[in-house]
Amino acid sequence: MKLKILVKIVEKLLGMTDSGDEPRADMFLPDKLLAMAIVFLAGGIVSIALAIINSVTWVLGVVICFAFGIAALLCWKNQSIRIVSDEQFTYTTMFGKTRTYSFSDIQGLRRNQDSLTLFVAGEKVHIESMAVLSQRLVDLINRALAAKE
Repeated sequence: MKLKILVKIVEKLLGMTDSGDEPRADMFLPDKLLAMAIVFLAGGIVSIALAIINSVTWVLGVVICFAFGIAALLCWKNQSIRIVSDEQFTYTTMFGKTRTYSFSDIQGLRRNQDSLTLFVAGEKVHIESMAVLSQRLVDLINRALAAKE
């Protein structure tokens, strides 16, 4: 996809630091989610115009489009995992809440229809199916899971 210019503009608007050619994190959501967020936000703007011109029933379209657009944008911007060391990683939720975990605290992994749930220290780490994971992260998770068996 040729979204690099759009990604750079959005990163600048959101105050995100430019990391060059290296990935944003060891687990992050791809730029196609940003494109989807922009489509939803544009749909919300179109729905506003249609609600003004046509009828008030388009207000529901405004609410739905903006809700999905903002949620997708927050997920793309915030949801990530960064490896701190071979023993620890940080997980950031879509709302920007960051928590540090140890790989040794990984208790299990559940494959859902559309995502993965990593159980760590009695909490859940959500990994979307579209997420991009580094090989190092995959290896460290697999090593932690193998140690539990």
